Amino acid sequence: MSTSKSLKKTSKISTLKVFLIFFGTIVGAGFASGREVYVYFARFGIWGLLMTIFAGVAFFILGYIFLQLGKRCRVNSLSEFFALLFGKFAHIFEIIIMFSYIIVLGAMFAGFDSLQKIIASNIQFPFVSLIGALLCVITVLGGIDKISKLNGILLPLLLLFMTAIFSISIIKAPIENLQVITNVTETSLVQSLSCCIIFVCSNMFLTGFILMKTGVNTTDNVDKKASIITGIVLSIITFFASLSIILNPISVQYDMPFVYLAFGVSDLFVVLSIVILWLAIFTTAVATMFTISWWLNGYINDRHISTLLTCLVAFLLSRVGFSFIIDIFYPLTGFMDILFVICAIILYKKTKVQKHTYKQIFPQNTYKNK
Repeated sequence: MSTSKSLKKTSKISTLKVFLIFFGTIVGAGFASGREVYVYFARFGIWGLLMTIFAGVAFFILGYIFLQLGKRCRVNSLSEFFALLFGKFAHIFEIIIMFSYIIVLGAMFAGFDSLQKIIASNIQFPFVSLIGALLCVITVLGGIDKISKLNGILLPLLLLFMTAIFSISIIKAPIENLQVITNVTETSLVQSLSCCIIFVCSNMFLTGFILMKTGVNTTDNVDKKASIITGIVLSIITFFASLSIILNPISVQYDMPFVYLAFGVSDLFVVLSIVILWLAIFTTAVATMFTISWWLNGYINDRHISTLLTCLVAFLLSRVGFSFIIDIFYPLTGFMDILFVICAIILYKKTKVQKHTYKQIFPQNTYKNK
């Protein structure tokens, strides 16, 4: 009996760890600021609200797929995984994908700079981004467990704050604003579906590799539970986030709609919103840095050097500014996000065979049956 209880407890802890890593990577600066929520969901009214449900289902399916790929492929480096995904074109896509990751990490560091302009605009020295970069390095060097533990502290605060903002904003919104939800055109369904797919793929592009690394040490049952919980929580939080913006349309005139909504509550909430944004940027930055340094570690056989080099390159890129990175570089990653997810689904289908035949598909890897 005690053994059974111990196994159940271990399973619950593992499920929580996977959820924290998965959810923490997705809820980054774009989501926590509200800008991403508006662009991909809220602006489409009722269709956007419906797409939040579709997004939750998609995150569940794709999260499970990447966790399973970790078990099936058991690659020793990302380069091996790229070879499985893209075949003879692996080296080309490897460079493109890692460049895309560097862009995202640079944008996160630049996001720290943007927050500094809010809290200390008279100080030119980038102390906020430097502190954030240093903490990212320390966390990444601690490995998956440290990332999970950190998210276990940060995410409850983030969820609590966001829930409070959404609830207050929805309750205080004028009742006549409800009619905005139904103000949609015939093309809204197609547009909202397209935006939803891009949103899901772009986030899976960021979290896919770290999920694959995590999935090596989890069971099928943990993979399913963690993916289901993540999908449900993301669907709920995105739904109410979208609804709060829809009912407060003036908020979209600002770069960070949720910060504007916080102004409508109290000064304390404004301060909290800035803190939460910093935490959201940090969780995404950590996951992105982990992936890049893991890839680089395949060429530089020293985790410390690969992590520090990753941080340095991204920090130098961030000096061009947040807006420049978002406007110029971000659009370049859109096609790669979708292609990456499609190739991962194809690989998952290809590997859906009996465990004893995995060696035939991946002769360079040894599958260990758990």
